[in-house]
Amino acid sequence: MIRLVCAALAALALSACAATTTETQNFPPGPALFVARDADSTMYLFGTLHIRRPDQPWGGARAQGGLAETAEVWTEIPISPESDAAIQSLTFRYGLAEPGRPLSSYFNDEENARIRAAAQRAGVQPAMLEAFKPWLAGVTLSVMPMIQAGYDPEAGADRLIDTYADEHGKTMRSFETAEQQIQMLAGLSEEAQRQMLLESLSEIDAGAAQMEEMTNAWQNGDLTTLERLVVTEMRTEYPEFYNALLVERNNAWVTVLTRELEGSGVDFVAVGAGHMLGPDGVIAQLRARGYTVERVE
Repeated sequence: MIRLVCAALAALALSACAATTTETQNFPPGPALFVARDADSTMYLFGTLHIRRPDQPWGGARAQGGLAETAEVWTEIPISPESDAAIQSLTFRYGLAEPGRPLSSYFNDEENARIRAAAQRAGVQPAMLEAFKPWLAGVTLSVMPMIQAGYDPEAGADRLIDTYADEHGKTMRSFETAEQQIQMLAGLSEEAQRQMLLESLSEIDAGAAQMEEMTNAWQNGDLTTLERLVVTEMRTEYPEFYNALLVERNNAWVTVLTRELEGSGVDFVAVGAGHMLGPDGVIAQLRARGYTVERVE
């Protein structure tokens, strides 16, 4: 589950691993940047981490130059104080337990004992979790160790990109609303939500270390490792989550990006790194549609 949350905060089949490894080996350390082009359009494709340590740079020189050049900047959802407030409200609207259905009612006695012990280790009151649906309890237990280790959602690369764009008069666009993102998690089946939470229990003590491994891979442009951490496990072990978190959303986003490329100009796309990678990722889908997409950093 912690890897799932890292992915959500951040996806390649074996047939694509060789291409990814080659691209990684040809570039110095730094977050990867891709560019899609046609005759009159340039689109920078930058995979972000949504939660990072504040002292880390968000991207290399080419990424920063591409952002300065661009006219429109695309993020997953609008980033603003208003959007943040909406996310908090929506999280509780969709994540609070239904009357008469506390968290413990989804699990047996042994599982509930494990949940209580994990909550205490994470510094979360078990009684608070009783008011949550399994998906929200799982996210809470997984994120807390990362925050305690110094990772900060306010330092997410997409937030820093958004701040620059606002300060320099870029047009801001988004693929989704905050409510659509929350609904994606809330719409998982009951069994998938149970699986998410139970999986997190055995990994909670390793959460910060796993996030560190993922951050290092992202910061060094190591797409092979990033794919393994973000995509491979999710795709093979949690297909429902993989389909909801990545496949369905990537399909919708590529339709939007294709329309953008049919026009002209320069765009900068900053979405979670997992969305860029894999056979169902944005890069693979654009290439399949005939666009030239190359790694430039």
